Amino acid sequence: MKDVSFFPMERNRYFYGKLLTVRDFEAEQNYVSAKHRLVNRVVHGAGVVCGLGVSRSDDTTLLIGSGMALDYLGREIVIEEPLVRRLEMIEGHETLNGRADAYLCLAYDEADTEPVNAVGSDTGTTSQYNMTREGYRLYFSPEAPEYRGLLETAGRENVSVLYSDNGLTLVFFSDEAVCAGDEFTVGVLVVKNDKTPPIQFTLEGECGIAESQDGHISLNYSESQNEKRNVFTTTFRLKAQSLTDLVAPLFPNGAELTIEMGGHTYKNMLEVPAELTLCADRTAYLDLLHQKDDLSRHLKGRETPIYLAKLELIEATDRVFLGSVTNLPFEQRLNHDRATQAAGKDRMDITTSVEALEFWQKPDVKASYSQSSNALHLAFGIPSPELYDYSTSHGVVDIAMPGGIKVNGRYMSDEIPHGLGPGNVEVRLAVEFENEGEAHLFGNSEVFRGKNNNITPPWVETAAVVYPGRGTMRIGIWLHDNVEGNRVRIHYYAQKPERDTKRLLENRQLSVSIVPEVSRLERREQMRFKAVVQGSEDKGVVWKVKDAGGGAIDQNGIYQAPETQGTYEIVATASADDKVMASAYVIVE
Repeated sequence: MKDVSFFPMERNRYFYGKLLTVRDFEAEQNYVSAKHRLVNRVVHGAGVVCGLGVSRSDDTTLLIGSGMALDYLGREIVIEEPLVRRLEMIEGHETLNGRADAYLCLAYDEADTEPVNAVGSDTGTTSQYNMTREGYRLYFSPEAPEYRGLLETAGRENVSVLYSDNGLTLVFFSDEAVCAGDEFTVGVLVVKNDKTPPIQFTLEGECGIAESQDGHISLNYSESQNEKRNVFTTTFRLKAQSLTDLVAPLFPNGAELTIEMGGHTYKNMLEVPAELTLCADRTAYLDLLHQKDDLSRHLKGRETPIYLAKLELIEATDRVFLGSVTNLPFEQRLNHDRATQAAGKDRMDITTSVEALEFWQKPDVKASYSQSSNALHLAFGIPSPELYDYSTSHGVVDIAMPGGIKVNGRYMSDEIPHGLGPGNVEVRLAVEFENEGEAHLFGNSEVFRGKNNNITPPWVETAAVVYPGRGTMRIGIWLHDNVEGNRVRIHYYAQKPERDTKRLLENRQLSVSIVPEVSRLERREQMRFKAVVQGSEDKGVVWKVKDAGGGAIDQNGIYQAPETQGTYEIVATASADDKVMASAYVIVE
């Protein structure tokens, strides 16, 4: 329907003798259609219902699957069969030249069809269209969406753009309300392209409403080198203070954003306009949500299209080629889990995590419940397999052989200690023989026999008998060749597993080192130090500049040199043990 208004809702009132005109029949259609669309928008939402996947057929052709979506006016958009479309066949392809990326958008459309003769037309024309066919419009948008409006239509709150430059956009959002003492969510939408290198960012600042050790919160994200996502959302869980009936900004004094991208560092202080309401209990929390959940919130973004895909483009001399394709980059998808919808707020989300404990620790399980989201998390601690250490020994045994023919002879040593004491011991044996110098043979010598092989070890089989109670062994040989001389030298290698937990623990020494150890900088120049922590699962450190007036360093290891020349000491202290630290030195010239 071209009439996209929902209100006012008026229907025909019929009576005998009523004159029905075009206006009356249009009002009849609009009444039913507007109610249907309103229910679609408020109850179901907007997004892809099924199908509509996008993929590359070749460098210049897209495959679009059949499917259905609801737009932000509650209208059904149906693509009844799969489509194969070359780029130049899609509306807006001329806008792709010179672009690194673009979006494939889907919108509702309709067209009048079936021209017929018009008798008594009030427009004076002799022809009118008899039908209106509902359809769709596929088109390219070279411009990025208005992220704030897009996220707010998806139910996100406290939305603001943190950064948008150099092929990267970061959009912040957070919950607006939480029960005191419960967890709440903050997140960042990341939009980048194929040419953007892996990124790291940190958003940190003072926060009086989230629990922290020093009154600061720090949101850290580091992208893996193996990740190939161009649009994704990363979320963080924070725990609210046990305060009640309080409305306060998340970052009252602003937040510092640090971005590392391809060896370059960006840092800036930002105003993040995010407020959070701390409710006394779940009843107050639900009351607040119900107050905010008015009709206007459901009817936002009426002109927002469905972003079916984000396309990475490769420009040639006179053509544009397709790179990667990201389906539904902004997750405009409807949830069809009917059981979830029926359960509503009574549905409990149960998640689990597993932590590997040290082998000497006891199994553990911890449960945490979030009242605001009705979610239960179970954290299991499972001991890792017990570690073993090994004691080893090595020695030589000469086994004497009498004169005469030795082929098929069996000879054994006396009982000798292997040096590892009583207990189960594993023994490996090697025969020493001459081959351009001393060589040791393990296993069957027949493996090395051949016409083109210059290695000719004797065919001697070996075996050992171990006496665990006495810590001794006997070594025997079986000759298949006639070995020259009156002795065969056997090398033995013995190892014994141990479970000396105390000694293993003592060998786990916590240490910290800083890279680089010595640096030269210009005045006011910046650089980043890296701390390497060994011997602990906790890899965190606390940075500081030991010398007064020696510059400043943040908790990411980014050092700012002072105006004054000199040599200054940088100290990194292990978070796991404040007695373990390391130093590096900066020469400011």
